[in-house]
Amino acid sequence: MDEKNETRYDTESFDVLTQAVRALVNRFPGLGPGEKIAFATLRDSGGLAIFPGDGAVIEEEHRSVTGRVRQVCRYPFAVLIRGGGMNEESRASAKERLDMLGRWLQGQSVTVEGQAYALERYPALTGERRFLDFSIQAPAYLYERDEHQTETWAVALAARYENIYQK
Repeated sequence: MDEKNETRYDTESFDVLTQAVRALVNRFPGLGPGEKIAFATLRDSGGLAIFPGDGAVIEEEHRSVTGRVRQVCRYPFAVLIRGGGMNEESRASAKERLDMLGRWLQGQSVTVEGQAYALERYPALTGERRFLDFSIQAPAYLYERDEHQTETWAVALAARYENIYQK
């Protein structure tokens, strides 16, 4: 396989990014009092959860003659809301809430209960890793509706980060 076209993953950073993204989304001002976004667990009856993608993809890699390696990687993840007996208003609310989370992660101002909030800086990562930006890969959409009419809404997101290390 041509190495230029081969998908490569930053497996060493996956746990670091998972923990950091989990902590960050749980700071979202659109969460209710005591509400948390669970990790990879969504009750049948409803809830909020974050699910990591299949790994942090290395998008760019530059190696210096001194052994310094700089990578730009993309960590895909999704946040899901599940609820039973949703009506038109609750569906629109679920979609808007997920889209608002995406905009907030991008650093855009969002309004929650009449107050504006903006994420001013991303949290620090370990080593010489740092967040570059977040993006909405797909706006919120109806992911599934089961036989009991319980609906799951999802937003696909990605964090880009820089990873620098010495080889």
